[in-house]
Amino acid sequence: MFNKKTITMVLLASMTMLAACSKSADNTNKESAASQPAATSSAASGKKVELRMSWWGSDERHERTQKVIELFEQKNPGVTITGEYSGFDGYMDKLNTQIAAGNAPDLIQMGGNIKEYVDKKALLDLTPYVGNVLHVDDFNGGLVKAATFEDKLYGVTLGVSSSSLLYNASMFEKAGVPLPADNWTYDDFKTSVLQIAQKLGKGNYGSYDLSSDAASLASYLGSIGKEVYRDGERHFDNQDLINWFAMWDELRKAGAIVPADVQVANPPTAVDKSLIVKGQVAIQSASASQIFGFQELTQDKLGLTVYPNGPAGSGMVPPISGQFITSYSGTEHPEIVAKFMDFMVNDPEAGVILGSTRGVPPSGKIRDALAAQSTPVDKVLFDFISLVSDTAPPVVFQQFPLDNEYIKLLQLTSEKIAFGAKPIDSSVEEFMKEMDKLLLKAKAQ
Repeated sequence: MFNKKTITMVLLASMTMLAACSKSADNTNKESAASQPAATSSAASGKKVELRMSWWGSDERHERTQKVIELFEQKNPGVTITGEYSGFDGYMDKLNTQIAAGNAPDLIQMGGNIKEYVDKKALLDLTPYVGNVLHVDDFNGGLVKAATFEDKLYGVTLGVSSSSLLYNASMFEKAGVPLPADNWTYDDFKTSVLQIAQKLGKGNYGSYDLSSDAASLASYLGSIGKEVYRDGERHFDNQDLINWFAMWDELRKAGAIVPADVQVANPPTAVDKSLIVKGQVAIQSASASQIFGFQELTQDKLGLTVYPNGPAGSGMVPPISGQFITSYSGTEHPEIVAKFMDFMVNDPEAGVILGSTRGVPPSGKIRDALAAQSTPVDKVLFDFISLVSDTAPPVVFQQFPLDNEYIKLLQLTSEKIAFGAKPIDSSVEEFMKEMDKLLLKAKAQ
Protein backbone atom coordinates (compact mmCIF):
# COMPACT_ATOMS: atom_id res chain seq x y z
CA MET A 1 0.00 0.00 0.00
CA PHE A 2 1.30 3.49 -0.82
CA ASN A 3 2.07 5.93 1.90
CA LYS A 4 1.14 9.54 1.35
CA LYS A 5 4.58 10.63 0.19
CA THR A 6 4.91 7.81 -2.32
CA ILE A 7 1.50 8.39 -3.87
CA THR A 8 2.12 12.09 -4.20
CA MET A 9 5.46 11.48 -5.93
CA VAL A 10 3.95 8.94 -8.31
CA LEU A 11 1.08 11.19 -9.22
CA LEU A 12 3.32 14.18 -9.77
CA ALA A 13 5.49 12.06 -12.04
CA SER A 14 2.47 11.06 -14.09
CA MET A 15 1.24 14.59 -14.42
CA THR A 16 4.51 15.97 -15.74
CA MET A 17 4.06 14.03 -18.96
CA LEU A 18 0.98 16.05 -19.81
CA ALA A 19 1.33 19.09 -22.00
CA ALA A 20 1.71 22.05 -19.66
CA CYS A 21 0.07 25.38 -20.21
CA SER A 22 2.41 28.34 -20.11
CA LYS A 23 2.50 30.59 -17.08
CA SER A 24 1.26 33.45 -19.19
CA ALA A 25 -1.74 31.39 -20.30
CA ASP A 26 -2.60 30.69 -16.67
CA ASN A 27 -2.36 34.40 -15.89
CA THR A 28 -4.56 35.20 -18.86
CA ASN A 29 -7.21 32.79 -17.58
CA LYS A 30 -7.10 34.37 -14.14
CA GLU A 31 -7.38 37.88 -15.57
CA SER A 32 -10.29 36.79 -17.75
CA ALA A 33 -12.05 35.24 -14.76
CA ALA A 34 -11.36 38.29 -12.61
CA SER A 35 -13.03 40.54 -15.17
CA GLN A 36 -16.26 38.56 -14.87
CA PRO A 37 -18.95 39.49 -12.34
CA ALA A 38 -19.47 37.11 -9.43
CA ALA A 39 -21.87 34.31 -10.32
CA THR A 40 -25.31 34.43 -8.80
CA SER A 41 -27.13 31.36 -7.54
CA SER A 42 -30.75 30.68 -8.43
CA ALA A 43 -30.88 28.24 -5.53
CA ALA A 44 -29.61 30.86 -3.10
CA SER A 45 -32.46 33.17 -4.12
CA GLY A 46 -34.98 30.51 -3.09
CA LYS A 47 -35.82 29.24 -6.55
CA LYS A 48 -35.84 25.49 -7.15
CA VAL A 49 -33.30 24.27 -9.67
CA GLU A 50 -33.68 20.94 -11.44
CA LEU A 51 -30.71 19.58 -13.37
CA ARG A 52 -29.98 16.38 -15.25
CA MET A 53 -26.60 14.68 -15.43
CA SER A 54 -25.50 11.89 -17.75
CA TRP A 55 -22.50 9.61 -17.39
CA TRP A 56 -21.36 6.11 -18.25
CA GLY A 57 -19.42 3.55 -16.24
CA SER A 58 -19.57 0.64 -13.81
CA ASP A 59 -22.05 0.11 -10.99
CA GLU A 60 -19.43 1.37 -8.55
CA ARG A 61 -19.06 4.61 -10.48
CA HIS A 62 -22.84 5.01 -10.59
CA GLU A 63 -23.16 4.52 -6.83
CA ARG A 64 -20.32 6.88 -5.97
CA THR A 65 -21.53 9.58 -8.35
CA GLN A 66 -25.04 9.34 -6.90
CA LYS A 67 -23.62 9.81 -3.40
CA VAL A 68 -21.78 12.94 -4.51
CA ILE A 69 -24.98 14.28 -6.08
CA GLU A 70 -26.85 13.65 -2.82
CA LEU A 71 -24.11 15.41 -0.85
CA PHE A 72 -24.27 18.42 -3.16
CA GLU A 73 -28.05 18.55 -2.84
CA GLN A 74 -27.74 18.51 0.96
CA LYS A 75 -25.30 21.42 0.87
CA ASN A 76 -27.37 23.31 -1.72
CA PRO A 77 -31.04 23.18 -0.71
CA GLY A 78 -33.36 23.72 -3.64
CA VAL A 79 -31.10 22.00 -6.17
CA THR A 80 -32.09 18.59 -7.52
CA ILE A 81 -29.90 16.61 -9.93
CA THR A 82 -31.38 13.60 -11.72
CA GLY A 83 -28.83 11.04 -12.86
CA GLU A 84 -29.03 9.45 -16.32
CA TYR A 85 -26.37 6.75 -16.36
CA SER A 86 -25.58 3.64 -18.37
CA GLY A 87 -22.78 1.56 -19.79
CA PHE A 88 -20.75 3.11 -22.60
CA ASP A 89 -22.51 1.16 -25.36
CA GLY A 90 -25.11 3.47 -26.88
CA TYR A 91 -24.18 6.40 -24.60
CA MET A 92 -22.97 8.69 -27.39
CA ASP A 93 -25.81 7.70 -29.71
CA LYS A 94 -28.33 8.69 -27.05
CA LEU A 95 -26.48 11.94 -26.37
CA ASN A 96 -26.42 12.83 -30.06
CA THR A 97 -30.18 12.27 -30.26
CA GLN A 98 -30.75 14.46 -27.20
CA ILE A 99 -28.59 17.25 -28.58
CA ALA A 100 -30.37 17.13 -31.93
CA ALA A 101 -33.70 17.38 -30.12
CA GLY A 102 -32.49 20.24 -27.91
CA ASN A 103 -33.02 18.36 -24.63
CA ALA A 104 -29.55 17.20 -23.64
CA PRO A 105 -28.68 16.88 -19.93
CA ASP A 106 -27.33 19.96 -18.16
CA LEU A 107 -24.23 18.06 -17.06
CA ILE A 108 -22.56 15.62 -19.46
CA GLN A 109 -19.65 13.27 -18.89
CA MET A 110 -17.47 13.45 -21.98
CA GLY A 111 -14.42 11.53 -23.18
CA GLY A 112 -11.53 12.42 -25.43
CA ASN A 113 -13.98 13.40 -28.16
CA ILE A 114 -14.85 16.66 -26.40
CA LYS A 115 -13.69 18.80 -29.34
CA GLU A 116 -16.23 17.14 -31.61
CA TYR A 117 -18.99 18.52 -29.41
CA VAL A 118 -17.32 21.91 -29.05
CA ASP A 119 -17.33 22.12 -32.85
CA LYS A 120 -21.04 21.28 -32.81
CA LYS A 121 -21.55 24.21 -30.39
CA ALA A 122 -23.21 21.75 -28.05
CA LEU A 123 -21.10 22.58 -24.97
CA LEU A 124 -21.19 25.57 -22.63
CA ASP A 125 -18.23 27.96 -22.46
CA LEU A 126 -17.18 27.79 -18.80
CA THR A 127 -14.65 30.63 -18.95
CA PRO A 128 -16.92 33.26 -17.29
CA TYR A 129 -17.16 31.08 -14.16
CA VAL A 130 -13.46 30.29 -13.74
CA GLY A 131 -12.05 31.90 -10.63
CA ASN A 132 -15.31 32.80 -8.93
CA VAL A 133 -17.45 29.65 -9.13
CA LEU A 134 -15.16 27.14 -10.80
CA HIS A 135 -11.59 26.75 -9.61
CA VAL A 136 -8.88 24.94 -11.60
CA ASP A 137 -5.80 26.66 -10.18
CA ASP A 138 -4.82 23.47 -8.33
CA PHE A 139 -4.65 21.54 -11.62
CA ASN A 140 -1.65 20.81 -13.80
CA GLY A 141 -1.83 23.28 -16.70
CA GLY A 142 -2.02 20.51 -19.27
CA LEU A 143 -5.28 19.29 -17.79
CA VAL A 144 -6.85 22.70 -18.30
CA LYS A 145 -5.44 22.95 -21.80
CA ALA A 146 -6.96 19.59 -22.73
CA ALA A 147 -10.46 21.10 -22.55
CA THR A 148 -9.55 24.58 -23.82
CA PHE A 149 -10.27 25.55 -27.40
CA GLU A 150 -9.69 29.03 -28.83
CA ASP A 151 -8.95 30.25 -25.30
CA LYS A 152 -12.30 29.05 -23.95
CA LEU A 153 -12.74 26.34 -21.34
CA TYR A 154 -15.41 23.76 -22.18
CA GLY A 155 -14.79 20.99 -19.67
CA VAL A 156 -13.25 20.08 -16.34
CA THR A 157 -10.99 17.07 -16.08
CA LEU A 158 -12.38 14.40 -13.78
CA GLY A 159 -9.27 12.25 -13.77
CA VAL A 160 -5.98 11.46 -15.38
CA SER A 161 -5.94 8.08 -17.06
CA SER A 162 -4.52 6.12 -19.95
CA SER A 163 -5.58 3.34 -22.24
CA SER A 164 -4.39 -0.02 -20.99
CA LEU A 165 -4.57 -3.77 -21.26
CA LEU A 166 -6.55 -5.07 -18.30
CA TYR A 167 -5.59 -8.64 -17.46
CA ASN A 168 -6.83 -11.42 -15.21
CA ALA A 169 -3.70 -12.37 -13.26
CA SER A 170 -5.44 -15.39 -11.74
CA MET A 171 -5.96 -16.89 -15.21
CA PHE A 172 -2.30 -16.36 -16.09
CA GLU A 173 -1.28 -18.09 -12.87
CA LYS A 174 -3.77 -20.94 -13.36
CA ALA A 175 -2.40 -21.56 -16.86
CA GLY A 176 1.20 -21.28 -15.69
CA VAL A 177 1.88 -18.43 -18.10
CA PRO A 178 4.18 -15.57 -16.98
CA LEU A 179 2.48 -12.23 -16.36
CA PRO A 180 3.00 -9.59 -19.06
CA ALA A 181 6.34 -7.82 -18.84
CA ASP A 182 6.61 -4.04 -19.19
CA ASN A 183 8.57 -4.45 -22.42
CA TRP A 184 6.68 -7.34 -24.00
CA THR A 185 6.26 -7.54 -27.79
CA TYR A 186 3.42 -8.60 -30.07
CA ASP A 187 5.12 -12.00 -30.43
CA ASP A 188 5.07 -12.29 -26.63
CA PHE A 189 1.41 -11.29 -26.61
CA LYS A 190 0.47 -13.92 -29.21
CA THR A 191 2.41 -16.62 -27.35
CA SER A 192 0.71 -15.77 -24.06
CA VAL A 193 -2.87 -15.76 -25.37
CA LEU A 194 -2.32 -18.98 -27.31
CA GLN A 195 -0.90 -20.74 -24.25
CA ILE A 196 -3.69 -19.57 -21.95
CA ALA A 197 -6.40 -20.76 -24.34
CA GLN A 198 -4.70 -24.13 -24.88
CA LYS A 199 -3.92 -24.82 -21.20
CA LEU A 200 -7.29 -23.71 -19.79
CA GLY A 201 -9.34 -25.45 -22.44
CA LYS A 202 -12.67 -24.91 -24.18
CA GLY A 203 -14.59 -21.76 -23.25
CA ASN A 204 -11.46 -19.96 -22.08
CA TYR A 205 -9.60 -17.42 -24.17
CA GLY A 206 -6.33 -15.57 -23.95
CA SER A 207 -7.83 -12.28 -25.08
CA TYR A 208 -10.85 -10.51 -26.40
CA ASP A 209 -10.68 -9.71 -30.12
CA LEU A 210 -9.14 -6.24 -29.92
CA SER A 211 -9.14 -5.62 -33.67
CA SER A 212 -12.21 -3.42 -33.19
CA ASP A 213 -10.71 -1.40 -30.34
CA ALA A 214 -9.58 2.08 -31.38
CA ALA A 215 -7.07 2.46 -28.52
CA SER A 216 -5.45 -0.89 -29.33
CA LEU A 217 -5.13 0.00 -33.01
CA ALA A 218 -3.69 3.42 -32.17
CA SER A 219 -1.05 1.82 -29.96
CA TYR A 220 -0.20 -0.78 -32.60
CA LEU A 221 0.28 1.92 -35.23
CA GLY A 222 2.48 3.87 -32.84
CA SER A 223 4.60 0.78 -32.26
CA ILE A 224 5.40 0.59 -35.99
CA GLY A 225 6.11 4.30 -36.32
CA LYS A 226 2.70 5.31 -37.65
CA GLU A 227 -0.38 6.98 -36.13
CA VAL A 228 -4.09 7.19 -36.82
CA TYR A 229 -4.39 10.91 -37.40
CA ARG A 230 -2.46 14.17 -37.39
CA ASP A 231 -3.12 17.64 -38.76
CA GLY A 232 -6.13 16.71 -40.85
CA GLU A 233 -4.70 13.54 -42.41
CA ARG A 234 -4.46 9.83 -41.61
CA HIS A 235 -0.94 8.54 -41.15
CA PHE A 236 -1.14 4.84 -42.00
CA ASP A 237 -1.82 2.84 -45.16
CA ASN A 238 -3.78 -0.20 -46.33
CA GLN A 239 -1.01 -2.67 -45.59
CA ASP A 240 -0.73 -1.50 -41.99
CA LEU A 241 -4.40 -2.25 -41.43
CA ILE A 242 -4.23 -5.54 -43.33
CA ASN A 243 -1.40 -6.65 -41.02
CA TRP A 244 -3.47 -5.62 -38.00
CA PHE A 245 -6.54 -7.60 -38.95
CA ALA A 246 -4.45 -10.56 -40.15
CA MET A 247 -2.87 -10.90 -36.70
CA TRP A 248 -6.27 -11.14 -35.03
CA ASP A 249 -7.59 -13.46 -37.73
CA GLU A 250 -4.70 -15.83 -37.06
CA LEU A 251 -5.44 -15.82 -33.32
CA ARG A 252 -9.17 -16.27 -33.97
CA LYS A 253 -8.61 -19.34 -36.14
CA ALA A 254 -6.33 -20.78 -33.45
CA GLY A 255 -9.08 -20.39 -30.83
CA ALA A 256 -6.98 -17.98 -28.78
CA ILE A 257 -9.39 -15.03 -28.78
CA VAL A 258 -13.12 -14.65 -28.18
CA PRO A 259 -15.26 -15.71 -31.18
CA ALA A 260 -17.33 -13.00 -32.86
CA ASP A 261 -20.74 -14.23 -31.67
CA VAL A 262 -19.57 -14.63 -28.07
CA GLN A 263 -17.99 -11.16 -28.09
CA VAL A 264 -21.17 -9.52 -29.38
CA ALA A 265 -23.15 -11.16 -26.58
CA ASN A 266 -20.52 -10.32 -23.94
CA PRO A 267 -18.94 -7.01 -24.98
CA PRO A 268 -15.83 -5.95 -23.06
CA THR A 269 -17.17 -2.39 -22.84
CA ALA A 270 -20.02 -3.58 -20.57
CA VAL A 271 -18.31 -4.25 -17.24
CA ASP A 272 -21.05 -6.52 -15.93
CA LYS A 273 -20.94 -8.64 -19.09
CA SER A 274 -17.19 -8.76 -19.56
CA LEU A 275 -15.81 -12.30 -19.55
CA ILE A 276 -12.65 -11.12 -17.82
CA VAL A 277 -14.56 -10.87 -14.51
CA LYS A 278 -15.96 -14.37 -15.09
CA GLY A 279 -12.50 -15.83 -15.43
CA GLN A 280 -12.97 -16.84 -19.07
CA VAL A 281 -10.85 -14.18 -20.82
CA ALA A 282 -7.39 -13.13 -19.70
CA ILE A 283 -6.91 -9.80 -21.53
CA GLN A 284 -9.01 -6.91 -22.75
CA SER A 285 -8.51 -3.23 -23.51
CA ALA A 286 -9.87 -0.65 -21.05
CA SER A 287 -9.28 2.77 -19.63
CA ALA A 288 -6.92 2.19 -16.70
CA SER A 289 -9.30 3.73 -14.18
CA GLN A 290 -11.94 1.14 -15.05
CA ILE A 291 -10.05 -1.46 -13.05
CA PHE A 292 -12.08 -0.44 -9.98
CA GLY A 293 -15.39 -1.42 -11.57
CA PHE A 294 -14.01 -4.69 -12.94
CA GLN A 295 -12.26 -5.72 -9.73
CA GLU A 296 -15.44 -5.14 -7.74
CA LEU A 297 -17.16 -7.90 -9.74
CA THR A 298 -14.59 -10.66 -9.35
CA GLN A 299 -12.52 -12.45 -6.73
CA ASP A 300 -9.80 -13.00 -9.34
CA LYS A 301 -6.81 -10.70 -9.13
CA LEU A 302 -6.72 -8.15 -11.96
CA GLY A 303 -3.81 -6.09 -13.23
CA LEU A 304 -2.89 -3.42 -15.78
CA THR A 305 -0.18 -3.54 -18.39
CA VAL A 306 1.00 -1.61 -21.43
CA TYR A 307 0.25 -2.53 -25.01
CA PRO A 308 3.01 -4.61 -26.65
CA ASN A 309 6.07 -3.02 -28.20
CA GLY A 310 6.75 -3.07 -31.93
CA PRO A 311 9.80 -2.25 -34.07
CA ALA A 312 9.37 1.46 -33.25
CA GLY A 313 9.04 0.77 -29.53
CA SER A 314 6.05 1.67 -27.38
CA GLY A 315 2.98 3.02 -29.08
CA MET A 316 1.39 4.07 -25.80
CA VAL A 317 -0.20 7.49 -25.50
CA PRO A 318 1.05 9.47 -22.45
CA PRO A 319 -1.44 9.80 -19.57
CA ILE A 320 -4.09 12.34 -20.49
CA SER A 321 -7.36 13.73 -19.22
CA GLY A 322 -9.41 10.57 -19.32
CA GLN A 323 -12.85 12.09 -18.86
CA PHE A 324 -14.41 15.50 -18.49
CA ILE A 325 -17.51 16.93 -16.92
CA THR A 326 -19.08 19.37 -19.39
CA SER A 327 -22.35 21.24 -19.71
CA TYR A 328 -24.92 21.44 -22.47
CA SER A 329 -24.83 24.86 -24.09
CA GLY A 330 -28.61 25.08 -23.73
CA THR A 331 -28.68 24.69 -19.94
CA GLU A 332 -30.85 27.21 -18.11
CA HIS A 333 -28.66 27.13 -14.99
CA PRO A 334 -25.03 27.61 -16.07
CA GLU A 335 -23.88 29.00 -12.70
CA ILE A 336 -25.25 26.08 -10.71
CA VAL A 337 -23.79 23.70 -13.26
CA ALA A 338 -20.37 25.32 -12.80
CA LYS A 339 -20.78 25.13 -9.03
CA PHE A 340 -21.46 21.39 -9.19
CA MET A 341 -18.43 20.85 -11.45
CA ASP A 342 -16.28 22.64 -8.90
CA PHE A 343 -17.80 20.50 -6.14
CA MET A 344 -16.97 17.28 -7.98
CA VAL A 345 -13.28 18.05 -8.36
CA ASN A 346 -12.47 20.30 -5.38
CA ASP A 347 -14.66 19.32 -2.42
CA PRO A 348 -12.68 16.98 -0.11
CA GLU A 349 -15.74 14.93 0.87
CA ALA A 350 -16.77 14.51 -2.75
CA GLY A 351 -13.21 13.62 -3.70
CA VAL A 352 -13.02 10.83 -1.14
CA ILE A 353 -16.39 9.45 -2.29
CA LEU A 354 -15.44 9.44 -5.99
CA GLY A 355 -11.95 8.12 -5.35
CA SER A 356 -10.11 7.17 -8.53
CA THR A 357 -13.13 5.72 -10.36
CA ARG A 358 -12.58 8.15 -13.23
CA GLY A 359 -8.81 8.17 -13.04
CA VAL A 360 -6.21 9.87 -10.88
CA PRO A 361 -7.91 13.00 -9.42
CA PRO A 362 -6.69 16.26 -11.01
CA SER A 363 -6.58 18.28 -7.78
CA GLY A 364 -3.51 17.98 -5.59
CA LYS A 365 -5.47 18.42 -2.36
CA ILE A 366 -7.86 15.62 -3.35
CA ARG A 367 -4.94 13.31 -4.14
CA ASP A 368 -3.52 14.06 -0.70
CA ALA A 369 -6.87 13.20 0.88
CA LEU A 370 -7.01 9.90 -0.99
CA ALA A 371 -3.44 9.00 -0.10
CA ALA A 372 -4.45 8.27 3.48
CA GLN A 373 -6.93 5.59 2.42
CA SER A 374 -5.32 4.09 -0.68
CA THR A 375 -6.09 0.45 -1.50
CA PRO A 376 -4.21 -2.27 -3.41
CA VAL A 377 -6.23 -1.38 -6.51
CA ASP A 378 -5.23 2.28 -6.13
CA LYS A 379 -1.61 1.14 -6.12
CA VAL A 380 -2.13 -0.85 -9.34
CA LEU A 381 -3.59 2.22 -11.06
CA PHE A 382 -0.99 4.68 -9.77
CA ASP A 383 1.89 2.34 -10.65
CA PHE A 384 0.50 1.91 -14.15
CA ILE A 385 0.11 5.66 -14.73
CA SER A 386 3.70 6.11 -13.58
CA LEU A 387 4.88 3.31 -15.89
CA VAL A 388 3.18 4.79 -18.94
CA SER A 389 4.58 8.21 -18.07
CA ASP A 390 8.07 6.70 -18.16
CA THR A 391 7.65 4.58 -21.29
CA ALA A 392 5.28 6.45 -23.61
CA PRO A 393 6.95 8.43 -26.40
CA PRO A 394 6.82 12.23 -25.95
CA VAL A 395 4.16 12.87 -28.58
CA VAL A 396 1.14 15.15 -28.39
CA PHE A 397 -1.79 12.89 -29.19
CA GLN A 398 -4.36 14.24 -31.65
CA GLN A 399 -7.90 12.89 -31.39
CA PHE A 400 -9.62 11.98 -34.65
CA PRO A 401 -12.10 14.87 -35.20
CA LEU A 402 -15.13 12.63 -35.83
CA ASP A 403 -14.18 10.08 -33.23
CA ASN A 404 -17.59 8.47 -32.74
CA GLU A 405 -18.01 7.79 -36.46
CA TYR A 406 -14.44 6.49 -36.73
CA ILE A 407 -15.00 4.08 -33.81
CA LYS A 408 -18.20 2.78 -35.39
CA LEU A 409 -16.45 2.30 -38.73
CA LEU A 410 -13.65 0.30 -37.10
CA GLN A 411 -16.18 -1.81 -35.18
CA LEU A 412 -18.19 -2.57 -38.31
CA THR A 413 -15.07 -3.49 -40.29
CA SER A 414 -13.82 -5.77 -37.53
CA GLU A 415 -17.16 -7.58 -37.27
CA LYS A 416 -17.39 -8.13 -41.04
CA ILE A 417 -14.02 -9.86 -40.92
CA ALA A 418 -14.66 -11.75 -37.67
CA PHE A 419 -18.00 -13.15 -38.88
CA GLY A 420 -16.48 -14.07 -42.25
CA ALA A 421 -18.81 -11.74 -44.15
CA LYS A 422 -15.99 -10.13 -46.09
CA PRO A 423 -12.26 -10.86 -46.61
CA ILE A 424 -9.61 -8.71 -44.99
CA ASP A 425 -8.28 -7.01 -48.15
CA SER A 426 -11.63 -5.74 -49.41
CA SER A 427 -12.76 -4.82 -45.89
CA VAL A 428 -9.66 -2.69 -45.42
CA GLU A 429 -10.10 -1.04 -48.81
CA GLU A 430 -13.67 -0.11 -47.89
CA PHE A 431 -12.56 1.11 -44.46
CA MET A 432 -9.93 3.43 -45.94
CA LYS A 433 -12.40 4.95 -48.40
CA GLU A 434 -14.90 5.62 -45.63
CA MET A 435 -12.23 7.05 -43.32
CA ASP A 436 -11.08 9.43 -46.04
CA LYS A 437 -14.69 10.55 -46.42
CA LEU A 438 -14.77 11.29 -42.69
CA LEU A 439 -11.60 13.37 -43.05
CA LEU A 440 -13.19 15.42 -45.83
CA LYS A 441 -16.32 15.84 -43.72
CA ALA A 442 -14.24 17.04 -40.78
CA LYS A 443 -12.39 19.56 -42.93
CA ALA A 444 -15.68 20.92 -44.25
CA GLN A 445 -17.01 21.65 -40.75
